[in-house]
Amino acid sequence: MTFNHLVLIGGGHTNVLLMRKWLMCPKLMPEIPVSIISRDSHLVYSAMFPSVISKSIHLEESLIDIKTLAKNVKVSFIEEEVKDIDFNLKKIVLSNRPSVNYSKLVLNYGSQTIIPKEFEPLVKNRNAFSIKPFLKAYDIIQKEDIFDSFNELPFVIVGSGLAAIEVSYALRKRWKYRSLKLLCDSRKINYKILKSLRNFNIDLVEKLNFDYGKILLSTGNTSPLWAQKKLLDSDSHGRIITNRNLQLKSISGIFAVGDCAVIESAKRPASGVFAVKVVNTLVQNLKKDMEGGSLKKWFPQKIGMQIVNVFPSHNPKAFAIYRNFVFGPSFLFWILKHKIDLKFINKFRSKRLIMNSSGKNITLNDCRGCAAKIPQFVLNKSLINSNLDSFAASPEDSVEIYQNGQEIILQSVDGFPSLVSDPWLNAKITTLHACSDLWACGAKLSSAQALISLPNVEREFQSYLFSQSLQGIKSTVEDHGGELLGGHTFEARSLATKPFSLGIDISLTVQGILKNGAKPWLKSGMNDGDILMMSRPLGVGIYFAGQMQNINMFGSSSQIINNLVKSQQYLIDEIYFFQNQFRESLVNAATDITGYGFIGHLKEMVESSNLYRERNNLEPVKVLLDLLAFKAYPGVFDLIRKNIKSTFFESNKEIFDKIYKGNQQKRIINFINENSLDKETLNERISLLLDPQTCGPLLISCSRKYENILKDKWYKVGEVVKM
Repeated sequence: MTFNHLVLIGGGHTNVLLMRKWLMCPKLMPEIPVSIISRDSHLVYSAMFPSVISKSIHLEESLIDIKTLAKNVKVSFIEEEVKDIDFNLKKIVLSNRPSVNYSKLVLNYGSQTIIPKEFEPLVKNRNAFSIKPFLKAYDIIQKEDIFDSFNELPFVIVGSGLAAIEVSYALRKRWKYRSLKLLCDSRKINYKILKSLRNFNIDLVEKLNFDYGKILLSTGNTSPLWAQKKLLDSDSHGRIITNRNLQLKSISGIFAVGDCAVIESAKRPASGVFAVKVVNTLVQNLKKDMEGGSLKKWFPQKIGMQIVNVFPSHNPKAFAIYRNFVFGPSFLFWILKHKIDLKFINKFRSKRLIMNSSGKNITLNDCRGCAAKIPQFVLNKSLINSNLDSFAASPEDSVEIYQNGQEIILQSVDGFPSLVSDPWLNAKITTLHACSDLWACGAKLSSAQALISLPNVEREFQSYLFSQSLQGIKSTVEDHGGELLGGHTFEARSLATKPFSLGIDISLTVQGILKNGAKPWLKSGMNDGDILMMSRPLGVGIYFAGQMQNINMFGSSSQIINNLVKSQQYLIDEIYFFQNQFRESLVNAATDITGYGFIGHLKEMVESSNLYRERNNLEPVKVLLDLLAFKAYPGVFDLIRKNIKSTFFESNKEIFDKIYKGNQQKRIINFINENSLDKETLNERISLLLDPQTCGPLLISCSRKYENILKDKWYKVGEVVKM
């Protein structure tokens, strides 16, 4: 059977313009499944990067949110770096995860900075760094801000091209006092620009025969190492040679555009202007290629005008360069560049790119992951109506299914609709989330079984989705020392929509073992005088709700995704290590914070504990929470202030309202600083505690004496007192 899967390699300017074109004109988009593989979730618009360096604009103003754009155009987004492409087997080799199969490719992976041999040891020792990747370079530049002084060693920029020159101007605007030296071949630089550089107190040098601080390399571009190793037709800069149809000459079904490619009969320098110009031809040729039609030829302009900002202190100016002629610097050229840059970046700020969320559409508007749970009220009522009252009154995260006096086997089941469009990453997140039920009971994963629902799509692509999901589950289980024992699959009967990977539902039954006579941690063991400790920040549900509304989450995305794929099993190992040291149990009660939010799961702990205490003639307890102690992921409170919330928020608020409307003295959950906070801050903090979490924090109730030994990995949020 034919396997159809178009994959865009790289988050370059042409690929993002291609996706935008599909969004604006869906009929141009191929009918087959489409994925994009990008090392970063955001693209830095390269033309604006010097303005970012100069502090003329904020970094966020230069970013294009690739992940959100892909979501809106229904393209599966895979955040990963390409290590190799096997053109014979049609497989894309990625870092630390399974390869991705394709039928057709668009290569737009850009380029990387050439590292001259004499600078290789300096780069290795981190004394020098390259201008690309931009985000990494900018992070280093920011760290150098503290050295803006006449007394500091010079900062060196290496390069004779316009990029190195513009970055030098930008750094002079950023740093008023620090010595800047441009290591270049001055013969390659126009005399007007040479004079201007000297006027800006940027020294030109030809040798590195002086003491220096850091070195920034802007020394030309070349292809990534994996591309250089391929026996592809390429020019002296390592750019892939294509025909006028934008296709590789030697391998069918592959298009190459942007800085990584050049047309054989129309050689030209790498320039962002070509990324904009080529997209109309590319989008039509992709469609025609799928349908068997004749392809269009592209005729790029031979030479384009280049504009270089000089970033003076007042009255912005720029040079214009055409052929060998240099004009300016002039305010008019700056205005022209400013308008061109704004026009480009505003293409990705258009209201047409924001999905309509007014109507009820489960596919688009309802939150996924653990926010897809059934409301607690519906769950408990259904359990009671089914004569399963004990599950409602004393719910536990996992249950004991076997013991022999030395070992106890615990079991739990968990799952949800796909949270992300990358099937491998989604499977990994789902598996870790299911393991959390075992960790909340003090057990370590030993085995798992999977139940997977796949969308009703072409069989070969269905097999690809299934394989990616299985490998995500298997690798995660085995990383925890467990074994995937088997499972079951079935095909969904709902209409499959793009991206098809979001049509995957995964549930896992997980088993964990407690050894050496250890007892499970239960929700029902809270004691008077205990403190409550948490392992992670909150705000995952709000983050994904913000993503659904196309709000740029650059500041928090990496931290949240990193936590979603980070195991918490090491926390269990550490607690057992301390228990062996102190020869007593540290944890009196525990749970994990998932779909019902912090308040919902804490309510289960308190009620279960009080039921146990009532049966044993002990006084009931309640909890006092410190609202200011709770940690949120970066940007989450900003989203709360914009009234961004998960679709499960209102259901969780019902839990809170039922607790809060009663007599304050009889509430099982109270806030120690309730009266000292203004109403707005109080509501923001409570909103955080009602947010559903996927792969959320563990919550333990333990003796106060253990706070100091746990505080490196855990943080205190409240205490348990008598009612």
